Amino acid sequence: MARKIDSELTEEQIVAKLVKYDAYPTAHQLAGGAERGLAWLITLCGFIGLWSSLSLIIAEKEKLTNPQAILLCDVNPLVGCGEWIGAWQNEVFFGISNSVLGLAFFAGIAALGLGLLARAQYARWLWQLLSVALGGGIVWVMWFMYESLAVEGKLCPYCMVTWVVTILLFVHVTARSAQAGHYGQGAQDFGRSYVRNRWIVIITAYAAVIVLIVTTFWNLLSVLVS
Repeated sequence: MARKIDSELTEEQIVAKLVKYDAYPTAHQLAGGAERGLAWLITLCGFIGLWSSLSLIIAEKEKLTNPQAILLCDVNPLVGCGEWIGAWQNEVFFGISNSVLGLAFFAGIAALGLGLLARAQYARWLWQLLSVALGGGIVWVMWFMYESLAVEGKLCPYCMVTWVVTILLFVHVTARSAQAGHYGQGAQDFGRSYVRNRWIVIITAYAAVIVLIVTTFWNLLSVLVS
């Protein structure tokens, strides 16, 4: 029987907590799996992204069917998706709507997450491919954010939802992939530090986005809230 250190924890439990704090990967992670929290996060983000993409597809269909329609996503002069429908920024790749591509992308993310919840173990190349795909997603977020803030002066609410989940996914997946050695053993020490500080990275990114939005639209925000 494990020797009691105090009335609450055994020696083995304390060791396990220290290992978790130091962010050492488990055998399951090293084999290509994911810890439970990451599996849930990937799954939930995938389904949230699916909902956002599907909602935008429905809005596009409604607007194209009735150009005079007042869309649910058209909240005020600053926040709305109606003006993006038919815009070139919404059909960058082969004339296909971003929402359709997003639907396919987040369906894949949700499927991967469900597999991880079922204790699946993926090959290293799949984790690397996922990281590259999410890196591309971050580039898209930055580009569309620039178009929204600096060019069009309009925020698409469904797009902003995808911004939030893409940032969350990118940081968590790259941190856990580095921790588990999917980028090579040399990246594991960095990965452990990255995992311990991943929420700081995420909060900093979200704060930067909020500051950009507020400073860009300060005059309009002042009018809307007055």
